Amino acid sequence: MKLLIIFLLLIFIIFIIMNNLLNINENYTGLNTDYFKLNLKKNNYTFDENKNITKCDLNGENCITKNFKYHFNTPESVRLVKNKVETSQLLLNNQLPAPKYNVVNINNNFDNIVKSNLSKNINYPIIIKPINGTFGIDVYTNIENNEEFYNVINELKNKNKYDYMMVEEYIQGHVYRIFVFNDKIIDVVQRERPFVIGNGNTNLSDLINQRNQKLIQDKLFPTKNISTNLIQKQGYTMNSIIKNNQTVYISDVINMHNGAILKRIDIHSIPKENLDLFINVAKILKINCCGIDYISKDITTDFNKNKNVILEVNGTPDTEIHTKLNNYGNNFFENVVNNIF
Repeated sequence: MKLLIIFLLLIFIIFIIMNNLLNINENYTGLNTDYFKLNLKKNNYTFDENKNITKCDLNGENCITKNFKYHFNTPESVRLVKNKVETSQLLLNNQLPAPKYNVVNINNNFDNIVKSNLSKNINYPIIIKPINGTFGIDVYTNIENNEEFYNVINELKNKNKYDYMMVEEYIQGHVYRIFVFNDKIIDVVQRERPFVIGNGNTNLSDLINQRNQKLIQDKLFPTKNISTNLIQKQGYTMNSIIKNNQTVYISDVINMHNGAILKRIDIHSIPKENLDLFINVAKILKINCCGIDYISKDITTDFNKNKNVILEVNGTPDTEIHTKLNNYGNNFFENVVNNIF
């Protein structure tokens, strides 16, 4: 009897932990904003503390209800897209563009890790990242040779956080976040690699500090994930004086939480082939609301014509990237709310 009680208690604890993990982004920003609630009221929708939204006819009858916990998604679909390996494999199985990948145990012999990558036709440059992760944490990109890869593996071992990591082929281009809701594309934002521009007098370290201070003043995120390797590849150190108007890229982690420059893309400028692709990704993953990360040199060209890929899919996407840019919050959530039912 005691063993049964202990077993049930463990199951309950695991359920609570998994539920909290699913809710990390849900409770971060997500749909929990005043813009969302104001637009619900504007449409005369009622909502409660359990995240149920109800729509009734003019007589207050024939009501229908939807729950927006997990961004209107099922827990199963959120768990699926949190696992980057399962997501990539499912996309590849459906002939959708995703990077070639390999799962490696970083504690294995390094030569065997390299051989394992080659067996999957993954050649340099490569990316290595956690199988489950967010905000670009512990993501290493544009690794160009065995020496760089060896150093990264040792860094990861020293962190003592992972056994298995995901290795992908590195694709150059801009990173775009596409917000898809109920088979409709709500917004598209381009994220550009963090960079500084020299003035002929200031060293790189100070230029980065000045840039980060400006971002913080503007209530944006500073660039914390600085890549000394990327900087060295461009011929600089943190003490280098950067020439006037010279651009120096300082990180390959391209997301808003690492100070990426944001630019809204006119949805009408994106070809139908690409729009259909993004909607199809959501359908294949059976997810109603998601943020798709897509890499391309130009999203306004047909994805079939160049090496463009779906990097990953977020099942509880943060909305700040859409609402902070050009004070777009009301427009963004008006589009979301108008497509709930």
